[in-house]
Amino acid sequence: MRLNRRWRYGLGLSTLLIVLGVQGWQQWQQRRWADTLGITAAPLPSDRLVTLADWQRRLDPLRLTPRQQQQLEPLLISLQRLRVSVELEADPHDRYAGLWLPSQRQIRLNPRLLRSPSALLQSLSHESVHVAQSCRSNLLWGYSPVPLGLATDPQVRRRVDQSPLYQNYPGDRRVEYEAHTYAQQPEQVVRLLQQVCP
Repeated sequence: MRLNRRWRYGLGLSTLLIVLGVQGWQQWQQRRWADTLGITAAPLPSDRLVTLADWQRRLDPLRLTPRQQQQLEPLLISLQRLRVSVELEADPHDRYAGLWLPSQRQIRLNPRLLRSPSALLQSLSHESVHVAQSCRSNLLWGYSPVPLGLATDPQVRRRVDQSPLYQNYPGDRRVEYEAHTYAQQPEQVVRLLQQVCP
């Protein structure tokens, strides 16, 4: 009996050390990628856009079409449920359209997306796939995204592989294949968040 208790204690401790080691490795990868893209971990001096009305106000006069509104609102509600904030960066740039920061539970969007509601919706959908890839359990929030085993488009995979943005990508490119494949399917992304995230 005593041996069995020690064995279980040792197994539990080993599991904890492995989880902490993997989390440390993934957070190091996130920092390396953030350094590559020139991202700071500092809070953003910008708007936090929560509701559909917030986005409509910022997009004006372009406005979202009724169809885009029907797609964006459930996505925003799903992210709010998961306590994921969506924020615009202070200044437009050409490095990336959007970014998921799992350790901060934050999606950052490039303000240049305000010029195109369709590009905004596509980028938010893309980053929301990364949210789903990160939320394997409440215990593991903060981890880098991992592939979910979703079907991906061969043309999308080729595009990602040829993109200069992903040449130095430190993680598994399959996460990008999935995110790019589902970026134009916001309804599917909402279902994915509901299924995968606790």
